[in-house]
Amino acid sequence: MSGTFAAPASSEIIQAWCHIGWSDNGRPTESGACDFHEANGRVQVSLGDRWSFDFRSEDRHQWFRRVRYPCFVRFKRGGYILDVFQGGKPAYEPNGCY
Repeated sequence: MSGTFAAPASSEIIQAWCHIGWSDNGRPTESGACDFHEANGRVQVSLGDRWSFDFRSEDRHQWFRRVRYPCFVRFKRGGYILDVFQGGKPAYEPNGCY
């Protein structure tokens, strides 16, 4: 998959692909289809019934970091890293920019 990261419309839920990794390497990584919603500086991501994430802009730099890459956006908080590929499942995980 190639292309650039596109910002979603303000109230649109994007069907994306998510990859969750853990900084302690004691847990297996998880990947799968997810919902991505961004509005008014707030990002919400849900990966099935198992995972739900809420990133508020006022918490940025204090509780989490957000980094944009050409094909995905990465959120780092506590002991996990969440990569969100808005274009769907990447050709190669987790860096799908090939």
